Amino acid sequence: MLNGKVTLFFVLACLVLGGCMVDPEHQGAYMENYRKFLRETDTHVIPPPPPGSEVEKHAIETFRLFYEVFSEERIRRSIKTLYAPDAYFRDGFREVQGIEAITAYFISSTDAVSSCTFDIQDVAVHDGNYYFRWIMHLTLKRNKEKPIQAVGMSHVRFNAQGQIIFHQDYWDTGIIYEQAPILGRIITWIRSRI
Repeated sequence: MLNGKVTLFFVLACLVLGGCMVDPEHQGAYMENYRKFLRETDTHVIPPPPPGSEVEKHAIETFRLFYEVFSEERIRRSIKTLYAPDAYFRDGFREVQGIEAITAYFISSTDAVSSCTFDIQDVAVHDGNYYFRWIMHLTLKRNKEKPIQAVGMSHVRFNAQGQIIFHQDYWDTGIIYEQAPILGRIITWIRSRI
């Protein structure tokens, strides 16, 4: 048992120390980029579709349909309709800008996935900001007998043509890490201690 605790301590120490050894030149860049893109996509800079307009309704429905089944085929077929060429996307794993980078990231994220759907529960709108509350249903290829559900929200801004220019996802990405053989046990152990 002592050997297991020593190993666990070593792994945790590496994770903590590794997280603390960020290149000082890039510290804070994550939040700086987020704030920068919020400013650049503000409704005073890039007007959204008029409230209640057909463009707004179409943009909301296009978002819902795109994420209804998150697959490589759907991404390749529809992403350029939903996202503007210079769109910004960020979630708990990655931050990317531009339709090509978003497409590559989305497609790479489907590699380990057997199926992924998003059940949009509702949409709230405030001053050109759209908040989509959803439940993700995810089945990984390596663990098909253990489907995952996660509650999340997408903060989205559309341009006047109804394309996404800003997209920030909020959800507990730890549920994915918990599926990793060794790391999953560590995360589960840490969560039980908090």
